[in-house]
Amino acid sequence: MNTVKAVFDYTFREHVRHKVWLSAALFGLILIAGGLVASALAQDERARMLLDLGLAANEAIAMISVVFLTVHLILQEVESRAIFLILTHPVRRWHYLLGRFLGTLAAVGLGLAAMGLFHWLILFALGWTGEGSYLLAWSCSLGKTAVMGALALLLSLALTSEAAAMAFSVFFWILGHFSSEMNYIAEKSGSSFMRAAILAFSRAAPDFAHLNYRDAAAAGLPGHRWMAAALLYVVGYCAACLALSVQIFEQKEF
Repeated sequence: MNTVKAVFDYTFREHVRHKVWLSAALFGLILIAGGLVASALAQDERARMLLDLGLAANEAIAMISVVFLTVHLILQEVESRAIFLILTHPVRRWHYLLGRFLGTLAAVGLGLAAMGLFHWLILFALGWTGEGSYLLAWSCSLGKTAVMGALALLLSLALTSEAAAMAFSVFFWILGHFSSEMNYIAEKSGSSFMRAAILAFSRAAPDFAHLNYRDAAAAGLPGHRWMAAALLYVVGYCAACLALSVQIFEQKEF
């Protein structure tokens, strides 16, 4: 696994120095600060409003960052033929993909942590007492980021087009927040074929209902079963996307 670590280290350092990552982190901090101003209109619910706005901003910035960095990194190396030089070394293809994925996720996670810490300090200054609920809500955002990173990697290798991969990634991210509505449409569909197609499509898309704790962060910590199920879903979905990515990557002639 030394090769995975080497690819991970190189990817992490590359992203941390990348202007896009720094711009995304700065933009996230600006959004949170803007949420502080907007929350002043809520008066009694100021902390609650800032909590929702900040978490939403963190999640959106992290999603945009992980999708752009993942899609751009892989396809850029394929188009520039740099992938040939990398694979001439004793680096197995699945080691390369795993290292790239983990390195990108770590870099985006670092930015998400910086924004989350700044957000939490503002909430703490306003007297918000959510105990451990903020950390769990932040972890759910990180889980969504990991899922979108794995899906973006799969789409970039399957579509081989940056624009198409990014567009479909954003589409699936939006669709992942409407899984219950997709199931309702499938149930109301009069055609068995359409019902099966909609259900198959909704199952393939990420289901963020497993990670929607942010919407009820003030209600207290959920049970250990909920946490274990959420973690299992994230790991399982990422593993499935990575396995399919490896299969596609192995078929390419580099």
